[in-house]
Amino acid sequence: MARDYFDRPQPGLTPVSGTVVSDVQLALNAASAGNLVADGLYGGHTADALSMFQQSKGLPIDGNVTDATWTALMRTEAPPIFERCLQITASFEGTGFTLVVGNFDGAGITWGIIGFTLLGGELGTVLKAVNQTNPHLLSQAFGRDADQIMEITGPTTSAARKTAWADSISRGSSKYNVVEPWKTYFHDLGTYREVQQIQVARARDVYWARAKSDASQLGLGEELDYLLMYDIAVQNGGMGSKQRSQKAQAAIQQQKPRSAQAKRKIIATVVAETASARYRQDVLDRKTAIAVGKGVVHGGKYDLSAWGFLDGETPPDV
Repeated sequence: MARDYFDRPQPGLTPVSGTVVSDVQLALNAASAGNLVADGLYGGHTADALSMFQQSKGLPIDGNVTDATWTALMRTEAPPIFERCLQITASFEGTGFTLVVGNFDGAGITWGIIGFTLLGGELGTVLKAVNQTNPHLLSQAFGRDADQIMEITGPTTSAARKTAWADSISRGSSKYNVVEPWKTYFHDLGTYREVQQIQVARARDVYWARAKSDASQLGLGEELDYLLMYDIAVQNGGMGSKQRSQKAQAAIQQQKPRSAQAKRKIIATVVAETASARYRQDVLDRKTAIAVGKGVVHGGKYDLSAWGFLDGETPPDV
C-alpha cells in the first residue's frame, strides 16, 4: 500500500525536521533537483525541489516524500524507523545538534539532539567520546576552556559542583539561557559532522535499544508504539524506571484496551503520573500527542501523520 513518509508543510503545523530531512536535501542536491541548504527543515523550498525531482522521474507531483519518491531518490526501501523516531523526539526537545540551555529544569545544562544533560551524566559521556575520537574538535570549539568543560562534566565531579557551575552560566528568570562564551562553544561543537554522528550514535545505542526492549516487554509493535517508547526512554528514563512497566501492565490488564491507540494512552497516563508534579502536564501532553498521533507539545502543533506515523502502521525494520 502506498504511503507518505513526510508531507509538505501545512500552515499552523510544526514542519517536519531532522536528520532524515537533511539526508533528503543532500540527495536532492546531488540529483540536481535543488540548491538547498541541508538545514534539516522540510520547508517550501524542499517541497518544491521534491516536486521537480518527481516530475523528472515521472512520479505523481505533490512535493511529499512518498514511498516511491523515497525509493527513487534514496535508493532504499524506507527511511529507518529509528531515525524517524529521533526526528520527532529531537523536535520535541528543541535543542537540535547545537543549542545549549541552562539549568531551567534542575538538570544542570542540556545540549544536543536529544537533550544530553549535565547532571544525568549523558553530556559528559558524549563529550568524553568526542575527546577520545576527535580531541582537536573539542579544542577548536572550547579553546582554552576545553580542559575545564571536561573536568566539570566528568564522573568524579560532584553533583553540587556541577549544579553550582550550571547556575553560574545560566541566565534569565527561568535560568533557560546560557551566557557567552559557553553558548557559542557548544554551538560550534555541535556543527561538526563528526560530533553530530557521535550524538546520533548515543541516541541510537542507548535510548533506541532501551525503547526496543520496553516495546517487546509490553507487547508493542506499531510505529507509534516505538515512537512512544523512544520518547519515554529519552525524556523519562524508560519504562524500567519507577516501575512504569509493571504499572502499565497492571493498568492494561485492568482496563482491557481494545486498540493499540487505547493501550498507548494508558501508558502515556502511567508515565505522566510518575513524573514530578511540576512537569506532569507537559509529559502527559507530549505522550498523549504520540499516543493519538496529534497534539500540542511545548506550544507547537503536531500532526504526526505528516511525519509518516500512522495509527496501525507496522515498521518494516526495527
